[in-house]
Amino acid sequence: MSHLPLLVRREFWEHRSFFITPAIVAAIMIFAALINHLEFGRASIHLLEPEYAGKHYSIMTGILAGLALPYMIAMGFLIVFYLLDSLYADRKDRSVLFWKSLPVSDTETVLSKLIVAGVVLPAVILVAAFVTSIICALIESVRLSGMIENVWRVIWLPPAWFSAQILLLYCFVVMILWYLPILAWLMLASAWARRAVILWAILPPLMLVLLEDFAFNTNYVANMLRDRFLGWFELAIRHDGISEHFMMIDGERIPMTGRIGDALDPGSFFSSPGLWIGLVVAAVFLWGAILLRRRRSET
Repeated sequence: MSHLPLLVRREFWEHRSFFITPAIVAAIMIFAALINHLEFGRASIHLLEPEYAGKHYSIMTGILAGLALPYMIAMGFLIVFYLLDSLYADRKDRSVLFWKSLPVSDTETVLSKLIVAGVVLPAVILVAAFVTSIICALIESVRLSGMIENVWRVIWLPPAWFSAQILLLYCFVVMILWYLPILAWLMLASAWARRAVILWAILPPLMLVLLEDFAFNTNYVANMLRDRFLGWFELAIRHDGISEHFMMIDGERIPMTGRIGDALDPGSFFSSPGLWIGLVVAAVFLWGAILLRRRRSET
């Protein structure tokens, strides 16, 4: 019988930050909506102007997708610090001895933590972002209802809400797959380090960059790391006519997607050698983390 569901629940029992962080982001965004400092309101007020006629769907899709950006930033920090602590904390407090006494394998333990970081936590963040979008939309609808005719019909355009969620889900999936080697590396560092985990995670790649530059005067490692952090966007999002996917409101660029299929390029992403090489590297890092987990019981 698989123990993964129980191990995943354990992670949520032990890490209150999984609930606190989305709650803080939601509170900030709702407060910003209440005091009219959210881009949603400033952009929505222009929706019915003649120059934007026929673009309501495009504009609302971009606005709704943009509301998830604070959640994505918070999720990035949350996942990094969670994984850095994932295999180190129970060795530090020696609770690893208790868990090793249970009929739970080290493979299941490591995989459960990766599943939490790469699947469950992004799903929680996606739901939290959607709920917050609804609340912010309600606030803006009430505020603008006395200023703009038919504002409820514009803001609550069903195709725009559906497209925004599809866009966010797609971005979450491709980001997690692309960043999987980084996530696995953080777990390997957590399993290896006896202290200062963050230094063990950062210094080896940094030293490789510096040594390559000093010894060979090349930047292959630096370029590889840059592509690993930013390459998913270049592969997964179409760049043809990218200027058409933005609009200007009050001197600010607002993202637009005319049709959701025009902005997504899953074919290029899933056929990229960088994706599959990265998945192989991630598997090697995970295998190393599992071996270290078996051999090290305390710091």
